[in-house]
Amino acid sequence: MIKRFFGLFILAGLLMMPVAAKANSLGAWEFTSDSQNSGTNFTFGVVFTPTVNVYVDYLGYYDPTGGMNTSHAVGLYDSSGDLLATTTVTSGSTLSGHFYYNSVTPVELLAGNTYVLDGFSSTDPYGAITQGNVIADGFVVNAPITILGDNDAHGTGLVDTGTTYTTQTNYFGADMGGYDATPEPSTLLLLGSGLAGLAGLIKRKRMA
Repeated sequence: MIKRFFGLFILAGLLMMPVAAKANSLGAWEFTSDSQNSGTNFTFGVVFTPTVNVYVDYLGYYDPTGGMNTSHAVGLYDSSGDLLATTTVTSGSTLSGHFYYNSVTPVELLAGNTYVLDGFSSTDPYGAITQGNVIADGFVVNAPITILGDNDAHGTGLVDTGTTYTTQTNYFGADMGGYDATPEPSTLLLLGSGLAGLAGLIKRKRMA
């Protein structure tokens, strides 16, 4: 009988463990072919909304050659323009695909809310095109998000480009990673709690 109670507690514990669905470790998006950015002193922004609650714990910046020779500030903002996370990406950051990444303190993004991910470029080390124009040869989205559009802003440092955007497929300088789905109560949690309570009640009656 003791083994039966013990088994019930183990089952309850397993059922009560939060389940986090890992969507992707690095890279909300990745290019299917190399791309180039253009312009000097620009902040390129991506406007998006998560489809589920997620945590972001990496911020990155595009580098097609793997030989980044300048630093890039990256910032994640909410729709009010409040800065949620920021970092400066360099050649010493972690390279994955076409992006370098730094870890940041995890930030929870809520499903249905609008966010802006911005990256600043002071120079164009990949070959100048027309200033302000961008090129994307194709990309895939790996994160549980919907991209609403993109935008850019002139300036000498990282700024929030706001949520005024164009709905077009464009080059994205900044990137982000993480996407552990936020653990939420479920019927499994309730079942686990019920089993644990039942086992405790039976044990107390047997000891009485």
